[in-house]
Amino acid sequence: MLSFSVLCDLILLYSFFLVTAGRSAFTSGDQDESKKGQCRASCSSEDVPSKLTLYLEGQQLDYSSTLYQEILLRRMKSHSELQNTANLWSETYAVTYKRATTTETSCYQEYTNLHDGDSSDKMVLGRQVMTSISGMFVQKLGSTLDLSSPTGDVLYLIRNLEIMNRLTHHLVSYERMNAFAEGKIDNLDNLKVKIPKLSQYQFVNSKLTEKLEQQMRETTAIHVGALPLWCTQLMMWCPFLFSFEARWKYFQLAAFGRSHVLPNLSSFSDIDVSGERRSNAGSLPRKKFMASRDNILESAAQMMDLYASKKVVIEVEYSEEVGTGLGPTLEFYTLVSHEFQKAGLGMWRGDYVSSHDGWDQQHSSSGYLLSTTGLFPRPWSPTSSNIDGLEFVDVHKKFDLLGRIVGKAVQDGRVLDIPFSKAFYKLVLGKELSLCDIQSFDPELGRILLEFQAFVKRRKYVELACNKDIDSTMTSGFRNTKIEELCLDFSLPGYPDYVLSSKNDNLMVNDSNLEEYISLVVDATLHTGISGQLEAFKSGLKQVISDRHLHVFTEEELERLLCGESDCWLTCDLLDHIKFDHGYTASSTPIINLLEVLSEFDYEQRRAFLQFVTGAPRLPPGGLAALNPKLTIVRKQSSGGADADLPSVMTCANYLKLPPYSTKVRFHTIKRLRIYLIIFSSMYFCCFVFQFARSYIAKLTGFVQERLKEKLLYAITEGQGSFHLS
Repeated sequence: MLSFSVLCDLILLYSFFLVTAGRSAFTSGDQDESKKGQCRASCSSEDVPSKLTLYLEGQQLDYSSTLYQEILLRRMKSHSELQNTANLWSETYAVTYKRATTTETSCYQEYTNLHDGDSSDKMVLGRQVMTSISGMFVQKLGSTLDLSSPTGDVLYLIRNLEIMNRLTHHLVSYERMNAFAEGKIDNLDNLKVKIPKLSQYQFVNSKLTEKLEQQMRETTAIHVGALPLWCTQLMMWCPFLFSFEARWKYFQLAAFGRSHVLPNLSSFSDIDVSGERRSNAGSLPRKKFMASRDNILESAAQMMDLYASKKVVIEVEYSEEVGTGLGPTLEFYTLVSHEFQKAGLGMWRGDYVSSHDGWDQQHSSSGYLLSTTGLFPRPWSPTSSNIDGLEFVDVHKKFDLLGRIVGKAVQDGRVLDIPFSKAFYKLVLGKELSLCDIQSFDPELGRILLEFQAFVKRRKYVELACNKDIDSTMTSGFRNTKIEELCLDFSLPGYPDYVLSSKNDNLMVNDSNLEEYISLVVDATLHTGISGQLEAFKSGLKQVISDRHLHVFTEEELERLLCGESDCWLTCDLLDHIKFDHGYTASSTPIINLLEVLSEFDYEQRRAFLQFVTGAPRLPPGGLAALNPKLTIVRKQSSGGADADLPSVMTCANYLKLPPYSTKVRFHTIKRLRIYLIIFSSMYFCCFVFQFARSYIAKLTGFVQERLKEKLLYAITEGQGSFHLS
């Protein structure tokens, strides 16, 4: 639950947002005119009863605002910004009243009060910068919810607070742009925003989550697929009130129905939901598919053509290989993920194809795209169907196939290994992107566009305040440089073949058309240039599942759901979530050495180990604890000497067979030296003898562990790319 102090801060921030942006930020110009007309009509109507006019400290209050908003607005006018907000609750405010004389002039003046004086500039700026996200705040709750009750008001408030928490970076960025426009910030470097957000867990209501769990355990809900109305309403409008695990279970019921529910649903709430991913379709029929390692994407397309729209669980096996089941299936989804990341497909940003400069810097030596910020669709001009031999129709087909792969992976509980950007997940969830989102997948372009936007805002502010004294530094160029000197044309940065506007084809960007240039770049990057690809992806996804069911998740949760955990494991988890059997216990010497080796693995080595044992380089949501079947390490029986043998695996059972490598002599020596150490330390023996013995033990232990690590890494390397008998 939210702490009281955090809740108060969010409420205050929400109120401050409403007042600074103004109601005009939430409405278009046509709505403003409509409101004026309504105000005139209400004032001229003879049937309107007498009203009271309220005054706060002698100034007339606006009928459309609350007293709290009026107090905040007056403090802003007098103090320029909110300071000493704690005094809001301790001061006394004198409110007087008298009978209203409703004339059209006074009513219209009442409406325009908030648009007069110093606040008008802020409201114009507020309308300009908040358009892209204001719709989220004014969107009403479900029509079936009782908004007349206090519950509706509370839900509406909490929902807006949660939205503000997710959009903290956007809100603060817009505020910084306004501050730069008004001259409060002179350095464009101060536009950078790094503000931590509250964890989504802070918004989870444990009692509502428990109640939902109880409802999903009801037999009627399982077999009929009918949950109480309040469940669907809250999941639609306030899904953040429920835990991720509860929403995953709800998603399964809503998206796949009873045929996809586990047989042991009676104990549903006692099981880690993440651990159910690999068996969550236990009642569905299973179909085997023969894939070719030489043509992974072609095999994936054939598999989706056969089974994408059918509720069946697909098990993959490879031609000329004996392996089948869970391991080969997970590896197939991993290989498909990697195929979609190859350079030259024309699907993702940074894939500039061979004729453009900078290709080698964007790609690894293996020919795969490298992106630290995640993959985002490459913009294609609506007027171009072919670029350097790449056909847009082929790109369209690949996005359609990718959508089907993603949908089937979610349906069957498979883990993908493809790093989509957060912005792409937002598009999948049907969320609108704005200028601030560009920084999440292209930091340099996003930063420049934000600075350009702030520069344009400053020029507009100067024009609005032309009758005031303006500091000459506020009208200087962009970073002391004229826009014309930047030599920008109307093509999309990084994509010279993408002409932003035919009418500006031969024009250069200058002060007068900079705002148009920003708008065109943002539109090409987030909307027009990627709309076809996004539509194809969603079309493929809808062949398997409806994307509306995914809206109960955030973009971070959708990434976790699809790609599993980003961190492989913590050292403390190894003993807790690994099973030792058939000759090994947690205290066995080979096990102790193995756990030490695993804890020292770097990120890439951990991924390779996971793929070797499970078939996928990522763990499902929940980490090692959610792995199903549980990772098990057993003693490998060798006909010859164990030292010459290599570790082997059974990926379908997450089984690691570890030979008992010969350490008898060495560990006998180590044990004896440890006894000597105890004796020497108790007798205060010479310090150099103690240090020598301890160093010798460390070297012996390190030698054994290094040998085990060498054997394990060799087995991992040799075991990649095929499934054969041990």
